[in-house]
Amino acid sequence: MTIWRRWRLAWRFTRRELVAGELTILGLALLVAVAAMSSVAFFSDRVDRALTEHANQLLAADLVLNGNEPAAPAIRAEARKRGLVQAENVSFPSMVFANEQAVLATFKAVTDNYPLRGEVSVRLAKGGQKQGALRPAPGTAWADARLISRLKLKLGDTLEVGNARLTLAGEILREPDGTLDIYNFVPRLMFNHADLAATGLVQQGSRLRWRLMLAGDGKAVAQFRAWLQPQLKSGMRLESIEEARPEIRTALERARRFLGLSAMLTVALAAAAVGMAVRRYLARHWQPVAVLRCLGLSANEVWGLFSGLFLLLALLAGGLGTVAGYALQSALMQLARQWVGGLLPAPGLLPWLTGPLSALVLLLGLALPPLLTLRQVPPLAVLRDELRPSPPSRLAPLAAVAALLALTAWQVGDLTLAGWLLGSMAGFLASVGLVAFGAVWLMRRLPTGARVGWRFGIANMARRPWLAVIQIVALSVGLMALLTLTVVRSDLIAAWQQSVPADAPNKFVINIQPAQLEPFKGTFVGHALPAPELSPMVRARLTAINGQPVQPSSYASEQAQRLAEREFNLSWRDTLPSGNRVSAGQWWGERARPQFSVEQGLAETLGIRLGDHLTFNIGGTPYEAQATSLRKVSWDSFRVNFFVVAPPNWFADQPASYITSFRLAEADEDFVNQLVAQFPNITVIDVSAILAEVRSMVDQLSRAVEALFVLALVAGVLVLWAALASTRDERLFDVGLMRALGASRLQVRSVVLAELMWLGALTGLMAALGATAIGAIAAVKLFNLPLVINPWLLPLGVISGMLVVGLAGWPLVRRVTRSAPAAVLRAL
Repeated sequence: MTIWRRWRLAWRFTRRELVAGELTILGLALLVAVAAMSSVAFFSDRVDRALTEHANQLLAADLVLNGNEPAAPAIRAEARKRGLVQAENVSFPSMVFANEQAVLATFKAVTDNYPLRGEVSVRLAKGGQKQGALRPAPGTAWADARLISRLKLKLGDTLEVGNARLTLAGEILREPDGTLDIYNFVPRLMFNHADLAATGLVQQGSRLRWRLMLAGDGKAVAQFRAWLQPQLKSGMRLESIEEARPEIRTALERARRFLGLSAMLTVALAAAAVGMAVRRYLARHWQPVAVLRCLGLSANEVWGLFSGLFLLLALLAGGLGTVAGYALQSALMQLARQWVGGLLPAPGLLPWLTGPLSALVLLLGLALPPLLTLRQVPPLAVLRDELRPSPPSRLAPLAAVAALLALTAWQVGDLTLAGWLLGSMAGFLASVGLVAFGAVWLMRRLPTGARVGWRFGIANMARRPWLAVIQIVALSVGLMALLTLTVVRSDLIAAWQQSVPADAPNKFVINIQPAQLEPFKGTFVGHALPAPELSPMVRARLTAINGQPVQPSSYASEQAQRLAEREFNLSWRDTLPSGNRVSAGQWWGERARPQFSVEQGLAETLGIRLGDHLTFNIGGTPYEAQATSLRKVSWDSFRVNFFVVAPPNWFADQPASYITSFRLAEADEDFVNQLVAQFPNITVIDVSAILAEVRSMVDQLSRAVEALFVLALVAGVLVLWAALASTRDERLFDVGLMRALGASRLQVRSVVLAELMWLGALTGLMAALGATAIGAIAAVKLFNLPLVINPWLLPLGVISGMLVVGLAGWPLVRRVTRSAPAAVLRAL
């Protein structure tokens, strides 16, 4: 037989099996697994392309020096000497005032040659939409759509920016280095660097980020970077095309891995359905194989026929699953759109190949071992039923594990992590399986009453306990994930909201200058509002602990490294701050000697112990003293808190700014506008608005992850279908015998439905218990919230499990209850 005839025969055979419904469960399981994997592949590919192919546009330069102070003249001179073009922008949060309203925005002051790379897209008042190397002219400003909407602006209006009055001349449609801003939910305002001094917003304590932008020949840029790297001071870092906002890349990489691990849960469950479906299919076809052998086909030709069938099925399911995965990644893109922007490059070729290749790998590991047994079927098996093929060798489970390991390593990009993932998944599933097995064992000993359906339903589960356990485990994992992401997530958010005191401040004010203290308090008194407590603060960097220099590289955790290289807001006062509790040591009294009180969490992260001598650098002046107390700070009180506090009058020679917080009723919101109008240099932060934005981001992430866990639940249902289908012949015999012995069709239906309801109840119970445990651990250990237990979660889980299993098993109920007793007796 020629190769062409073999493929034609394989195609006709595949089409006949699909029409007959023999490959339905197997094909659906493959499709779900491929959809889960390809959706994450498309997601990661498009994000990666946005971060790499357009990295220079994301930076608006080839190299950026980012710091909390302007670049030194020597650095600028060296850049000019090497032929590099320079530009600069300064960004900081502050209030913009217009139409008797004030809104917190991110300001960006840019020089005349901004941007060096990429293009700015802006809508101008008279010129329509323009795109190119554009920037606002002196005396004008550009705002994004959010700021225009919140302040009800139109082009040509006047904005009050600090002490300056700027004309709104354009709407920002796109800015190259603003797309990947992690705080992109804050409205943005861009104006010319020449207007920065006139605003009066650059003062002591202002939180400014200075970005010196450089562009030029690649070799010159690399040499300048090598020259500058050893000279970087604290608070300065270099951003290059290769790094392209490393915090965003890290966040998206973690999101991709998390989604990849979620997809692998679906793949693992789908693999169980594939394995069961393959075994059942081949077990039902060993006699047709014997017929083909009698018709003259050799063992190799029979093996080739079925191999072609599985190959064509893998390609078909892989193609359809890839299309479904591409549709699903549109939902996942909502996760990254707020970080990467609205437009993303099209995916490359590799994600389109991921689906068919993953289907082939999955079938290769799960179908090849039992497929090899078909070569052992002799022609005589047509007449002798006992000549069944021997079961697959012990290498079959190893092949399945190898296939899953390969898929997992491909998905998460790390072979070691893939091994740990599979091991952890196996341990978790084994734990759930033990609990499920105990529940099934206990059910056998419960009184069932006299009803036929419930009694025989439990008996059917008891006769096949391992099959029941497999079904319960597969379904409960997917259902537990969905309960966790819906009910438990809502409970945690509600508990978080309830943990905030009813009178908690909802407004923070920073950048208050010493000369403004009394007028600031008087404004509150003049509006019949209580005067808030004003706390001084200076920027300080921890430079030594017990005389040993603090080096970020000496800490293992990323959090400790970040804390070691950042500046702290240090304050001073006589009394213990409200909401703080001394956990170790003793608080000082009046006229205390120089000493420090450190927040307990910071001390644990940086290894600071009670009695250690700490050295802080404040404005170039070192301050050394002993840590005499550790404080437990209630951060969720939304009051002003500090990591490090010292006695007063120690820093009298240091220029400081002041910070405060207060609560304002919604009806008094206009007071903020009046406050900003009187003190244009201050920044008012609306905590409630920020929390709403953060909650919106969490909801978007949760919805994207829920899409994958819905696939996990579908995969669990497919495992149920595969398990039910694998015992369908046995159930047909049971039902036929019951009908032959006088049972009515209604009684038979009640027996099968009772088994499914018991199965669903146990599934929902396991899922609810797991979701409750996850919610409790997350509340206490991760979020430091009160223990959250929803009493309705258990009944909701049981009802959901019964509904899911009942709907999934209804086709089986209809089929087995229609079996004729005569057909069963003839088969006996």
